This record gives sequence, structure tokens and C-alpha cells, in this order.
Amino acid sequence: MKYRNHIIITVAVVAGLFLLDGWFTKRFQANNLYKTQWIIHKEKQNYDYAVLGASHAYMGFDVELADSTLGMKGINISLDGSHIGTQSVLADIFYKRNENKTKYLFICLDNPNLANSELQTDIADGRMIPFLNYDEVFSHYKDFGKKWYFDRYLPFWKYAEYNYYWGPHILSNTYLNYMKQDFDSTTGSRYSYSDKYDNWDTTMAPVDFGESNGAFKYLNKVINICKEKNVKPILFVLPLTLADTSAAGKNHISSFTSYCEKKGLDFIYIGDYLNYQYEYFSDKGHLNKKGAEKSTALLLQILKEKQVLNK
Repeated sequence: MKYRNHIIITVAVVAGLFLLDGWFTKRFQANNLYKTQWIIHKEKQNYDYAVLGASHAYMGFDVELADSTLGMKGINISLDGSHIGTQSVLADIFYKRNENKTKYLFICLDNPNLANSELQTDIADGRMIPFLNYDEVFSHYKDFGKKWYFDRYLPFWKYAEYNYYWGPHILSNTYLNYMKQDFDSTTGSRYSYSDKYDNWDTTMAPVDFGESNGAFKYLNKVINICKEKNVKPILFVLPLTLADTSAAGKNHISSFTSYCEKKGLDFIYIGDYLNYQYEYFSDKGHLNKKGAEKSTALLLQILKEKQVLNK
């Protein structure tokens, strides 16, 4: 009798944990505080273009300027702290699961040597946590180790691990809304209006896309999604504060440009456009608002000159 009561209590506690975990997950999934939530909530929308990338594109591509210049409607689905793997998951959800439509997808390669990356980042991956029950999300992360199985199947394991993103303070915010989005809820962009350059990192930004025969596993996944959904991908690199302009760096750009041409992809590099012009940057990796406007204007000018949007 005693053991039966223990079993009943244990089952009840475990069941309660699963139910509570499910409730937390529904609350988190329904909210729009983080950019991941905002992107994943976009369903069956029509845009002329979308912008995909990490924080470089998140803060450096001026959607409002592009819309007014092109006479189009765009959306920025870039995610700060993300690598191309997480970005491929977002593209998968945005186009396939949620059935959004665009004519073009501008893919910012951010720090160029990450185009062939299979790295993970805590900032972006941690904010994907409530969506691990999405097949598109879990099928990506499960390849990175057993930890993701614990996160997916054990109640509250993931919220304990990422409590700084998904703790009680965020749960209470789903009711009280005292925390505000740090991005434009219409365009999806985020801008740095500071003209003060934070010179904390003075190392040169490498321009290295890896070998031209690299696997580009996740980049190719995004390209294939574009093909399946009849979306034209346009690859680009926004200005880097300290871009490598050495002969080796230029050779890397030339090699990757040739690679893209063979693949039938448009690639526009303006990484060294504002080199060492600190007044256009908030720090080494991010353009300020003035820099975003100037860089987006140049990118659009090149697109027009090359008639990329007419192909």
C-alpha cells in the first residue's frame, strides 16, 4: 500500500511537471518580446523581400529606406547573435511552415568567414528554446548533442538552463508587458542611434569564406528553400569597421564571387565601403543608423545597376 502511494504521488508530480512545462511553453510561444517569437508568429504574409542574417543585418539594413527607394514592402527576419544554422531554421519556418511569400531573400553573410560555419551561439539558440517542439527546430539542434534531447523531452530542463531568457520574469511579462521589444515591430529592424564608437575590439575583421568548395551546409539549405518557394536569393556583405583589404582578403572575395557565379547566385560585397570611418559604426560589428542608411543606399544602387531585381 505504501509503495503504491509513492508511485501515485510520483506519477502525479511528473504529470504535473509536464503540464506546467506545457503551460509555460504556450505562454512563451504566444508572446512577442524576443525577435525569435516575432519572426515565428509571421504567418501567410506577402512581402516583396525579406532580409536574413545576424545582428549585422538586423542593425545595418534599413528596411524603411529600402521600401521607399524600391517601392516595395520588406521585412527583416535577421536575428542578433545567430549563425547561418539558426538562420536556416528561421528561413525554414518562415517560408515552409508559416507559408510566407517573398520575391527576394537578401542574405547577409555577416562576418564573412561564418558563411560555412556550423557553430552555435547562446544568444540566438537560447531564444529558440520554447519552439523545440517544432520539428524544424529540434531536427536542427538534435545533431549538436544529447543535451538537446534533455531540453526537448524533460520538463523544465530547458527553462532551468536558460532561465535568464525564460525565467519567471519573462513569464510575468507575458501578462504585464512591462518589458518592451528592442526592435521595430513593423519592419523587424533594430538601429543604433549612437554616434559614439565603442572601440573595444581593434582586431581586423577577416575576409575569409573558406575554401570555394566548402560544404556551406546551412547556406545551401537556405538556397534550396528559396528554390522550392520560388524566391530569388541575393547574397551580400555589409560594411565592416576594420575589413581586411589585403591581397589575401581580396583573393578570398574574388574566389567566393566566382563560386557564387558558378552557382548562379548574385553576391554583392561592400564590406570595405566604410573602412575605418568610425562615425558610421556603433562598434566593430555594427553600423549605426547613419551607417545603415548609407550602406543600404549603396547596396540598393548596386542592385539597380546590376539589374538584379529585374532578373
